[in-house]
Amino acid sequence: MVGVRLPQQRRTRCVRSLVIEDEPQIGAYVSRLLGQLHGVVDLVGSIADARQALDNFKYDLAIVDRMLPDGDALEVVTALSQSPERPAIIMLTSKDAKEDVVDGLNGGADDYLGKPFEPQELIARVRAVLRRPRLLAPAVLSLGNVELHLGSNEAMVGDTKVLLRRREALILGALLMRRDRVITREALIEEIYGFDDEIESNTLEAQVSRLRKKLAAYGGDVEIRSMRGIGYILRLATPR
Repeated sequence: MVGVRLPQQRRTRCVRSLVIEDEPQIGAYVSRLLGQLHGVVDLVGSIADARQALDNFKYDLAIVDRMLPDGDALEVVTALSQSPERPAIIMLTSKDAKEDVVDGLNGGADDYLGKPFEPQELIARVRAVLRRPRLLAPAVLSLGNVELHLGSNEAMVGDTKVLLRRREALILGALLMRRDRVITREALIEEIYGFDDEIESNTLEAQVSRLRKKLAAYGGDVEIRSMRGIGYILRLATPR
């Protein structure tokens, strides 16, 4: 749209992660763990699928198994490490001999963790590598009397706990991170949906509408305004 200048958006946002793992159970488990970071997790099982995902999305974090059906994922790690907007990279693999760890770190990984692993250790390492570029959002976001604990589907409106659907919580988190600034519809869609999610034309609008009604029903003193043709903005409601 000519003549419209959108506010510049900082990189304080929900974390988007890519898990490259060909064992379905391990991949699903790691994806659930990463859900604690309050964001979207995409799971792929091959180098080819990883490349396709990386061609279409920007990631803050990549968890990479080395030995995949179509080759050694170290080549993906090396390519990622040379990218101008590289994600934080942790290799999570059963190839954990000393020489393998050295190869992985020299190949561009930020950290290297062998299987089997302790879930608390993986999350601690994830937080450590994300802290370096300061991509992690604060644990709690708030505006007015609305508060959201990241990694939870519960918001507080005043003293009342409000249960949100997962997408509603992601939307609220994205809006709170950009309070008083516009987030485009396209940026919001990219942030809260995985690449394999089916999104109908009015899906986002319906979810924003439900979130707006929930906050209003419990006395939230914020408003989600639709910027026609652009996106949304969250700000304190104007007193009536």
